[in-house]
Amino acid sequence: MSLVSEPRDARKDPSRLLFASPVVHVGDFWCAPGHPRFGNTGPTREYCFVFPRTAVWIQHEGSRAFVADSNVVPLYNPGHPYTRRAIARDGDRTDWFGVAPEVLRELLRAHDAPEADAETRLFSFDYARVPAAAFLRQREVFTHVRAAERADAFFVEESAIDVLEAVLTDLYGVRRMRPAGSRHRDLTESVKAAINRSLSGDGGLGELARSVGASVFHLCRVFRACAGTTIHRYRSQLRLRRSLELLDGDGDDILAVAVALGYSSHSHFTDAFHTAFGVAPSQFRNASRRQRARLPANV
Repeated sequence: MSLVSEPRDARKDPSRLLFASPVVHVGDFWCAPGHPRFGNTGPTREYCFVFPRTAVWIQHEGSRAFVADSNVVPLYNPGHPYTRRAIARDGDRTDWFGVAPEVLRELLRAHDAPEADAETRLFSFDYARVPAAAFLRQREVFTHVRAAERADAFFVEESAIDVLEAVLTDLYGVRRMRPAGSRHRDLTESVKAAINRSLSGDGGLGELARSVGASVFHLCRVFRACAGTTIHRYRSQLRLRRSLELLDGDGDDILAVAVALGYSSHSHFTDAFHTAFGVAPSQFRNASRRQRARLPANV
């Protein structure tokens, strides 16, 4: 996976890629009404679900036009033509996710959607509604990929899948997962073992799924059902609890601990630590050292 942060000349290329992995792509798009390609920028190259930041008219070929604003999620099939018309002077500003076809198919099958077995055009709807929690979650993703020195692949990929799952649930209705069986529990424990073997690793969900012989969506769904939390949150708690041991020593400084555990920056680690434990890493380290200084020499 990679974090892409090249500057963009919106007059030439309205779209910018911010993060890329085998599971999802994340990017933003800005096209002013005066842009020569505003009306037709060409079809998307992948399955995309999009979060508008401004309002425009969108019309997929063969469908009626609709208003794309922040209350809906436009859905795009690769290669399918569409056009846009301006509503406001801001033009079209959107944040977008591209999802791997095999992940989308599995999400659709979870809802018994007949489109899951289509050769093309897996999205049969032009747009969907977006629940408030999903809208907030995607904003957190974009805040992260724009600000982080190195994006957390687990967080980005898992969040993207959760957001799309929420959108599809609103479209197709809830399908409850059957109670966890022994195979699901075994898979969950295998994931835990894999995470513990590489706490600082950031190979992403695709690599993790291959290591345990499962698909990305199945992996996320089963783990959440069995462990009661997401893979990203589970790994974050392991990292933070391991950091207590590292900070309790004499050698490593806070930045070294952050880097050793895979955090993208000192501030990222400090914020996560404070949220989890209510104190800054420096406060914990200093208090631990003072306490050890008071212990008898033979302890």
